[in-house]
Amino acid sequence: MAEQSTVRRLCWIYPERGTAWQRAYEDRAVWDAYRALAKELSLELSLHHPEEVAVDASDPARPRVYLRGERVTPDDTVFVTMLYALPHQMQDVANQLFLFTVLDRLGFHLPVPPHLGYVVADKAATALHLADGPLPPLPTVRISTGRDAMTGHYDAALAGLQYPLLVKPANWAMGLGISVVANVHDLRGVIALAGGAETALVVQPYVRDPRETRVYVVDGEPRAVVQGWKEGYCGMVNRSVGGRRSWAYTELPERLRGAVEHVARKLHPAPYFTVDFLSDGERDWLSEVELDGAAGFGLDEASDRIAADVVRARFRSYLAGHAAARGAAR
Repeated sequence: MAEQSTVRRLCWIYPERGTAWQRAYEDRAVWDAYRALAKELSLELSLHHPEEVAVDASDPARPRVYLRGERVTPDDTVFVTMLYALPHQMQDVANQLFLFTVLDRLGFHLPVPPHLGYVVADKAATALHLADGPLPPLPTVRISTGRDAMTGHYDAALAGLQYPLLVKPANWAMGLGISVVANVHDLRGVIALAGGAETALVVQPYVRDPRETRVYVVDGEPRAVVQGWKEGYCGMVNRSVGGRRSWAYTELPERLRGAVEHVARKLHPAPYFTVDFLSDGERDWLSEVELDGAAGFGLDEASDRIAADVVRARFRSYLAGHAAARGAAR
């Protein structure tokens, strides 16, 4: 007989430092629906800054963990520990990294395994991790910016790419910080700006008029697919940089199935992820992966039903994984 999960709390470690507008938008688009769907499964979903977790390891054989002063245990709590590194969250990166490692050592079931979370948080690391699949990742050059970046020490690494180029922060998301550069002078300017905040960059080919396909995967199986496209000379499909995304869910194109299966194998044992592919109409590339890719709500009833199905399947997989892990621990 399969073990039953004893989880009652699903806790995101989420360094939420946005504006009032950002918080309201995220609640409408994601968190309000997530909380309601978690409640259907008798789970309390909550968001927490890393500093809200305290660990009493004075007796390492019997450690105690407190969340906002309330004791939590591996039996009753699952932490979602995706590394967030947007510009307003950079001060939280080290605290997240070390806390996730501590929670892992304490025996908590972490559906985002920290070692994989660190890999997919960096676009170059993702490309290297998934390089042996049936579809190639976008050619990627990583540049660590800083005070010496204007020396052009990275020119040799860029020799295989042709302008125009897409330049974006190596570990941001949501299309933030993306630029298209037409020549080396544009590139030097973007690198100089990034160096002001010591922001590592990746440089990739600029794919003209691409279609983007995002696949939501639960337990290795595609649950939903959305497609989008760029609008004019913009950076990416993301709305924040001029793109549009069709939220009409579609079937998985058969030509991408092998690539999805490959990503699922490479990200095992992560139970949930989203993977993005780009196409110029002739070729396909693997673009990005997220282990906490959001299923957005609020467009229309049909889309909301599909998004809800994805989230329910995701949460059920978390519970099944927890039950299996705790059973094995006993």
